[in-house]
Amino acid sequence: MGNSNPKSDGRFLSNLYFRVLPAQIFLLLLTRINNIVDGLVGSNFLGPKAMSIIGLYSPFQLVWVAVGNILVVGSQVLCARYMGAGDLKRTRGVFSLDITIALAAASFGLLLSLALPAPIALSLGASPAVLGDLSGYVIGRGFGLIPMVLGAQLAAFLTLEGQDKRNYIAAGAMLAVNAAMDLFFVRVIKMGVLGLGIATSLSQWISMIAAGIFFLTKRASLKYSFKGIIWKEFWAILKVGFPSAIIFFLTSVQSGLFNNLLAVYDPTMMAVAAMSTYALASMIFESVGKGVAATGRLLTSVCYGEEDGRSITSVMKTVFTKGLLITLGSAVITFMMADFVAGLFYADHASKVFKLTADAMRLGAAVLILETIAAIFSNYFQAIGRTAIVTVMSVLEGLFAMLPVGLLLIPRMGVHGSMITYLVGYAIVALCGPVYAILFWKRIPRTLSEWVTIPEDFGAAEDERLDASIHSLEEAMTISSEVQKFCEKRNVSEKKAYYSALALEELCLGIIKDRFEADKKKHTIEVRVLHKGEDIFMSLKDDCKPYNPQERADFIDPKDDSPKSMSIRLFMGIVKETEYRLTLGINVFTVTV
Repeated sequence: MGNSNPKSDGRFLSNLYFRVLPAQIFLLLLTRINNIVDGLVGSNFLGPKAMSIIGLYSPFQLVWVAVGNILVVGSQVLCARYMGAGDLKRTRGVFSLDITIALAAASFGLLLSLALPAPIALSLGASPAVLGDLSGYVIGRGFGLIPMVLGAQLAAFLTLEGQDKRNYIAAGAMLAVNAAMDLFFVRVIKMGVLGLGIATSLSQWISMIAAGIFFLTKRASLKYSFKGIIWKEFWAILKVGFPSAIIFFLTSVQSGLFNNLLAVYDPTMMAVAAMSTYALASMIFESVGKGVAATGRLLTSVCYGEEDGRSITSVMKTVFTKGLLITLGSAVITFMMADFVAGLFYADHASKVFKLTADAMRLGAAVLILETIAAIFSNYFQAIGRTAIVTVMSVLEGLFAMLPVGLLLIPRMGVHGSMITYLVGYAIVALCGPVYAILFWKRIPRTLSEWVTIPEDFGAAEDERLDASIHSLEEAMTISSEVQKFCEKRNVSEKKAYYSALALEELCLGIIKDRFEADKKKHTIEVRVLHKGEDIFMSLKDDCKPYNPQERADFIDPKDDSPKSMSIRLFMGIVKETEYRLTLGINVFTVTV
C-alpha cells in the first residue's frame, strides 16, 4: 500500500544525479580520450620520445581546453539556471552566443597552429632533437582545435537536452576512428608523431558531427540563431566560467615549468615521459572525480534557477556521500592497477620509465581524492555565483599552492617530488571550501545547508511550500487533500484552493496511468507547491519518457464531457500560466494559479 500522506522522500534528485553522472564523466573524457590513445600508440610504436612530445604539447592544448571550459561552464550554468526559471528564449540566446564564440576562438587557434608551429614548439621547451617532431604534432593537432572546442560545447548541451546517449555514440566513434587512424598513420605509412596529431584531429571532427546533428532536428529545444544571440550575456558567461578556467591557464604555465624542472633533474627525459604517461593514464580515473563534481554543479544550477534551497542541500548531500564513495572506489582501482597501467605504455617492466610511471599512479590515488573534494567545492560555488572564492581556489590550484612546493621538491626528487607537490597543493585547495563557510557565517556551521552557505532567506520559506513524492495511484489520489490543507493554512481563497488541488491530483493520475507503465522501470512524480503573495505555484517533475501534457488533446478536449476533462478545462480557465519544459531528460510541468 502507498503512503496515504505522501511527502518528498528525497530520492528523486539522488536518482537524477546518478542518471546524469555517466554523461558528465563521458563529457570530461571526450577531450582526453584522444590523448590516451595517442599515448598508447606512440609509446608502444615510437618509444618514450613520443610521450615526451605529447607531454611538451600539453600546455598549449590546455590553453584551448581553458577557452572551451570558460564557455562550457559559463553557458551550461546560465542555461541550466534559465531552464530552471522556465526562460527558453534566454536559454536559446545563450546557446547561440556560446556556439558563435567557440567557433571564432577555435578558428584563431587553428590559424596560430598552421602559421607558427616552430615558434610554438620552441615556447613549449622543445630541444633541437625534438623541434621538428613537436612542430609537426602542433600542425596535426591544430586541425582538431575547432571540433575539440566546439564539440565540448555541443556535448554539454546534449546533456541539458537529455540526449546523453548521443554523447556516448560520439565518444565511441571518436575512440574507434582515432585508434584506427593512429595505427594507419604510424604503422602503415610511417608518419610518426605528425600522424598521431592528424589522426586525433580527424576523430574529433567525427565526434563533433555525431553530437551536432541532433541540434538540426525538430526534437532539439535549443536552436542556433545568429539573430537570437543575446550578446550582453557574453560577460555573464565570462564571469561564471573564467574563474575555473584560470586553472587551465595557470596549469599550462605550471606544466611547462615542471617539465623543465624534470628535464634538468633527468636529462634522459624519462622523468618527463613518466609524468606525461601518468597525466594521460590518470585522466580516466580523474574524470570520475571531476564528473562527480560537475554533476553537482549542473543540478545545483537548475535548483538555483528555481530558487530551491532545500533541493540544493539535497544535491550536495548526495555529492558528499555517494559521489565521494564513487571517487574512493576509483582511487582504490587506480592504486591496484598501477603496474598494469604502466605496462600498457611500457612493456619492459624493468625499465626506469615503467617504475616511475607505476609509482606516480600509486601516489595519484591519494591525489584523486583530494582533487575531487577541491573540485566539488569549486564547481558548487560556481553554480551559486560565488566567483570570488572560485577565483581564489583556481589561482591556488593552478599555480600558487603548487609552485613553491614544486620548486623545492622536483629538482631533488623528480617524479616523486611532483606527486608530493600535488598532494600538498590539493589539500590546501580542498580546505578552502570549509574555511570559506566558516568565514561566511563567522562561526562553525551547524548544518549541511550552512556548510554549503545557503542563506536562510533564499527561496521559499518552509511554511510557504509543500513537497511530495508520488509513486502510485493511491498517493496521487491523496495529494489533493494535502494541497487543500496547505492552502487553508496559507489563507488561500476556497475556490483557488479547490481547483488547484483537484487539477494537481488529475495531472498526477494522468501521468501515472499514461506513462508509469509504458516501460518496466520505476518512476516518480516530484510535486512542489509554493504560495507567494497572491499566487499558487505548482511544479510536477517526472522521470518518464519526454512528454508534454499540454499537447495531449484528451486532457483538454472540448468535446470530452467526462468529469476529468471538465475539471481540467475549468482549471485551465482560471490559471495565470502553464508551461512545459524538458530539463536533463526530466519532464517539468509548471502551473501558476
